[in-house]
Amino acid sequence: MRKQLRKLLQTVSEKELVYQSNEIFKHVISLKEYQESKNISIYLHMPRGEVRTESLLKHALNSGKNCYVPFIINNTEMEMVKLNSWEEFLSYPKSKWGYPEPGSISENSTALKTEGLDLIIVPGMAFDLNGNRLGHGKGYYDRYIERAKEFSKLRNKVSPHCVSLSLNEQLLETVIPTNQYDIKPDIIITPKGHLSQINKSDISLIEDMSSEDKTEELDDWELEDHEPIAVPKIENKKVSLNTETYFNGYTPQIKILKRNKNELNQQKEEKHIRKNIAVKNKSLKEREEEYKKIRSKIFGETN
Repeated sequence: MRKQLRKLLQTVSEKELVYQSNEIFKHVISLKEYQESKNISIYLHMPRGEVRTESLLKHALNSGKNCYVPFIINNTEMEMVKLNSWEEFLSYPKSKWGYPEPGSISENSTALKTEGLDLIIVPGMAFDLNGNRLGHGKGYYDRYIERAKEFSKLRNKVSPHCVSLSLNEQLLETVIPTNQYDIKPDIIITPKGHLSQINKSDISLIEDMSSEDKTEELDDWELEDHEPIAVPKIENKKVSLNTETYFNGYTPQIKILKRNKNELNQQKEEKHIRKNIAVKNKSLKEREEEYKKIRSKIFGETN
């Protein structure tokens, strides 16, 4: 699922990414949880396929909030390191994944060594309509959020609110499989607002990707005749397409149906039998009788 999602998210254009990120930013800063937070951690986005967070980071700094950003230690654990200014952010080197990351960490600069966190902006690869989150597979945020909650509990503080940001393309109709260690965000914000405010018909639904790629089974499949499903029309002298939404924006022009392999082989064998009988110099009745006998011998049929 993650491999297919990565391919899909790489297709989101720069223009669309900026637009959706700006809409999400407006919704986040209007949240009560954001406005009342003092200590907030904000992820630093990937170069492509993820909601951009620079505007949110700059807004939080300008609002006087204590801002923290993620720092991965030895590819195993994550800490939230305090960011003191926008200029400091601009000086960050790029990580091997292409996003900015603090160059170093000191013990007294991490959130769980000071006051803890009130709000955590949590990234994700995908989210479903039940509010489940699919992470990048390392479990950094799941483990860190557990630690942050325990930190707050021991100090009789309210647990940090977890808010995830989702592009339209990251919302799945398919239920994301989860386990006891997966953290479910308290709030998921999309370009249209809080997930609970979204109509199912408004979401760019992605087909079930939990099964394996069907193209690997082409020997068991049969391609039917071309069936165009995209109908061009003219709107303001521009050609557009009326079509359904498909995974990765791909509009299939061929209808693919699963076939019973035994049935298909039987049909081929019958065709071969008929061809051999037809070339013999026999009457129609004689050929029909011979066909029935051969069919009975091969397929065990008596009728």
